[in-house]
Amino acid sequence: MNSVEVSHKAAIELAETLKNMDVNQVNKLVSLIRNKQRIFVTGAGRSLLMLKGFAMRLMHIGFEAYIVGEVTTPAFLPNDLLLVASASGETKSLVSIADRAKEYGGAVVVLSIFEKSILGKIADEVVKIPAYTDKLPENELNKKGILPGGSMFEEAVLLLGDSLIVELANAHKIDTSKAFENHANLE
Repeated sequence: MNSVEVSHKAAIELAETLKNMDVNQVNKLVSLIRNKQRIFVTGAGRSLLMLKGFAMRLMHIGFEAYIVGEVTTPAFLPNDLLLVASASGETKSLVSIADRAKEYGGAVVVLSIFEKSILGKIADEVVKIPAYTDKLPENELNKKGILPGGSMFEEAVLLLGDSLIVELANAHKIDTSKAFENHANLE
């Protein structure tokens, strides 16, 4: 298979993963984003990269969004939301960050394959992304796809984030073509 064929097959698999998400979980996430003062995002590796893109888009449409660990990230406060992406839900550094967010009185939402993970138990809400994982036996609900490693989870996080931007912009009556006035202009 060439790269075009692989990407087409991967897109079909990604569509199936996203179709199997629980819309009620996503709706709770949308509600929290709309009702919290500021949104902080964190993850590890490629999951963090996907959430950095989401934070940037949130800023573009007028939300106050920060990436945990950046030098300009302010203190986390009780009316803030922490959004964590972790396929396993067990990443120790992310567990520590989520625990601290709860100690400061903020809300925590976790994007994960495993709802009952350590992060899932800490979180106020979990959005399950039913992507393939090699941590479970392969079966009808956990089929290995064409992409390597955790790519399906990470790409689902990216596409979910961009889709949330469309929903949030519509709800706030923000014209996304004008919203990009906040796009970086010094580059």
